[in-house]
Amino acid sequence: MISALGSLLLCTAAFGRDRGGSFTLQVNTAGTGSGAVTSNPSGINCGSTCSAKFASGTTVTLTATAATGSVFAGWSGGGCSGTGSCTTTLTANTTVTATFNTSGGGGGGTFTLTVTKTGDGTGVVSTTPAGIDCGSTCSASFPAGTSITLFAGPLQGQFSGWSGGGCTGLGPCTVTMSATTIVTASFTIPPLTILTTSMPNANVGANYQAYITSSGGLGTPHTFKIISGRLPSGLTMAQSFGVNSTVVTGQASQPGTSAFTVQVQDGTGHTATQALSITVDPAVPLVITVPGPTATSGTVGVAYSQNLFADGGQVPYSWSSTGGQLPPGLGFVSASNGNRIQGTPTTKGTFTFALTVTDKAGARTSQQTSITVN
Repeated sequence: MISALGSLLLCTAAFGRDRGGSFTLQVNTAGTGSGAVTSNPSGINCGSTCSAKFASGTTVTLTATAATGSVFAGWSGGGCSGTGSCTTTLTANTTVTATFNTSGGGGGGTFTLTVTKTGDGTGVVSTTPAGIDCGSTCSASFPAGTSITLFAGPLQGQFSGWSGGGCTGLGPCTVTMSATTIVTASFTIPPLTILTTSMPNANVGANYQAYITSSGGLGTPHTFKIISGRLPSGLTMAQSFGVNSTVVTGQASQPGTSAFTVQVQDGTGHTATQALSITVDPAVPLVITVPGPTATSGTVGVAYSQNLFADGGQVPYSWSSTGGQLPPGLGFVSASNGNRIQGTPTTKGTFTFALTVTDKAGARTSQQTSITVN
């Protein structure tokens, strides 16, 4: 006799015909646990009666009931699978097996879920429903059939994936408790790497700005230094710029190619290196870019401002008029926030002058520019 039967589970199977127009259904039980199987229509009560004949075309529903301390683990044969119901049309004499397993030692139909962690990183794993917080609590018992969702959170490094218990990938993993289960969470520290593999060219005397970036490692900010070779004369590299990068800035003073090796260090002392080089090209010819031949118009008695921009040559630039006449009341201003023609015009008319820019090295270029004052 089987007592205290728990967790009612169903399977419907179809069975084959014999020469008398009926089909024989045979039910077998397997596994380390115990339980009973009954049928609808009646005929099977296994326990004691594990074989019966049913008319051709009959749909038979099997019900599995686990005994105390056991859990129904699933069907096989007759088109039945899983722990839910299964329906087939009678086509042949058929054998169906019901597997019952013991409940894993927890009593009352429970199984133990255990989480292990691997890798050189660190992290925590928690579950819904609550029970595991690993962290400190990495094993817990749950009733048979409970659906457990595991969540992984990295502390140092990154979560690299699940294994065991049918879990894979990087997202939350769901395990249905039908046996004692072990799930492993991997936390790893990505290798420290300098991502930048080449640097843009520079020009003699021109402002230069280029970034070197890194990834991986543990602890920020990353710090950088040159451990061999040298930057082009006139350029410097910051120890860091932001969390995982640095910047090379300045004005190169002579053409040529300079090779150097950069080392990055993370917050725990791990290092990585990258060989780089910067080629410095000759100065770009000096040209005036703003304004064009016609500058912004002005109005008598109203404050006026026209920004001045050049390209090429070697910065900084200085501006002047080398012929013609600026509108009365206007003049050249050099300031930290830009070079410009500025003032308050006092006289109407169109005024034409030679706008001239001179670079740091003494190179000079001019263009004829007009300003109309209304």
